[in-house]
Amino acid sequence: MLSSDTNKISSVINGKSNSNKAVKFQGVCTDTRNAVSGKLFIALEGVNFDGHNFIQQAEDLGASAVITHKKVDSNLPTLEVNNSEKAYQKLAAWHRQSHSPIVIAITGSNGKTSTKNMLHSILSLHGPTLSTKGNLNNHLGVPKTLLELEKSHQYCIIEMGANHVNEIELLCKLAKPNIAIITNANNAHLGEFGSEKNLVKAKGEILESLSKDGIAIINKSSPHVDTWEKMCGAKSLSFFGNESDIYASNIKQLKSTLNFNLNFNHNSINVTLSMIGLHQIENVLAATACALKLGISPEVIKKGLEKSLLEKGRLELIELQNFTILDDSYNANPQSMKVAIDSLKQFSGKKVLVLGTMAELGKDSKKLHQEIGDYAREQNIDKLLTIGQEAQYFRGNHFESIDSIFNEINNKYKGATILIKGSRMMELNKLVDILINTSNSS
Repeated sequence: MLSSDTNKISSVINGKSNSNKAVKFQGVCTDTRNAVSGKLFIALEGVNFDGHNFIQQAEDLGASAVITHKKVDSNLPTLEVNNSEKAYQKLAAWHRQSHSPIVIAITGSNGKTSTKNMLHSILSLHGPTLSTKGNLNNHLGVPKTLLELEKSHQYCIIEMGANHVNEIELLCKLAKPNIAIITNANNAHLGEFGSEKNLVKAKGEILESLSKDGIAIINKSSPHVDTWEKMCGAKSLSFFGNESDIYASNIKQLKSTLNFNLNFNHNSINVTLSMIGLHQIENVLAATACALKLGISPEVIKKGLEKSLLEKGRLELIELQNFTILDDSYNANPQSMKVAIDSLKQFSGKKVLVLGTMAELGKDSKKLHQEIGDYAREQNIDKLLTIGQEAQYFRGNHFESIDSIFNEINNKYKGATILIKGSRMMELNKLVDILINTSNSS
C-alpha cells in the first residue's frame, strides 16, 4: 500500500500544492463508499461520475489529502494537477517501480479472471501474492491494484482487459510485467476494435511490452500464434495447449468437478477442479505454464489448482429446491456462450437456456446472435428464453423483463437445469437472486 506524504508525491505527479506542509497519508482511494480515513483521495472524473463532487464527503470521512484537476473548496491539503486520472496512473507506476515483485500480466478474450485466480491460488502457497480483485482490469483498476503493493509481495498478478487499441500498451507501461500471458483472442468487443485483426494485435501489445529477459506465454493451438510470435519482445517464449508440452488428458466432466491428468515435462499429475466447463482446462494450462517457469513444484501446482474457486456468476453451479442453476450471468461473448451451452448439455432432465444480449459486437451483432441461437437448438436445449434488444435475434421466446422470465420459469420449468447468461449490462444476476430468494422462502 502506498504510504507517503504530499511533498514527496507532488514532484511525481507535477502537482501544485496549496500547502508547504508535508501531510502523511496511508493508502489511496477514489471512491468515498470505501474506506477513506487517513488516505489520499483522488478525484477522478468520468462520463458518468465526478469525484470532485465528493471531496467534502471525503473530508468528512477523514481523508488526509486530495488530488484534483479542478478548483475546489476544501480544508484538506490539495494537490492540483492537469489530469487527476493521469496523476493516479503516474503514482501507481512510481509505486510499482519502488517494489520488486515478479509481475505477471494476463490478457485474453476469455479466461483472464479464471487463469488469474488459479495462478494466485498456486503462487500464494509459495509466497505472498497480490492479484487483481474481481475484474478491476482497466485504466483505473490496474493502478488500484499496483497501489496495494507491499514490500513483502513476491508476486503480483495483473489482469488486463481492453476494448480498444493501445489500452494494454498503457497498462503495461504502468505494471512493467516480467511475464505476459495471452489466454486467447476471439470475437469479443469487436465493436470497438473494428476487426479481429485489430483485436489480436491489441492483445499482442502485452508481448511487445516485455523486456528481453521477460517471459511470454501463449496458447500453441491459437490461430494467432504466428502474429504473437512476431510481436514478442522477449527472448523466452513458452507455450501451453494440446500442441505443446503442457497439455491435459483423460478429461472427465462430472456434475460439479472436472478431473484430468495434467501433463508437462514428461510428468503427469491427476487434478480434480471444483468447477465445471471444459474451457477451464486451457486456463489450468496457462496458469501451470507460468508456475513452471517460476520454478513452482508439481505438488504445489496441484494443491493450488485444487484449492482454486470460481468467481461468482462465472458458470457457478447452484442447486436449489426446485431448480439447478448454472449462473454464468457475469458477462458474455460468442465464444463464452458456446462454452456455457456445452456445459449445460451434460445435465440430465429438462434444460432451459436464458440468454441476454451480447454487447459490443458491432456490425456483426445480429449475425452472431443468430449463430448462437442456432447453436443452442443444435444442442437439443428444451427451451430458449431471451431478453434484451439484440437477444431477439437468438430467435427464442422473447421477454421484456426479468420478472416475466422468472414467472415463466417458476410456472413451467420446476426441476429443470437453467443456464443464465448475458452481458453485464443485462443484469441477469438479478434473475439468479430472485430464483435463490424464492427457493429459500418456499
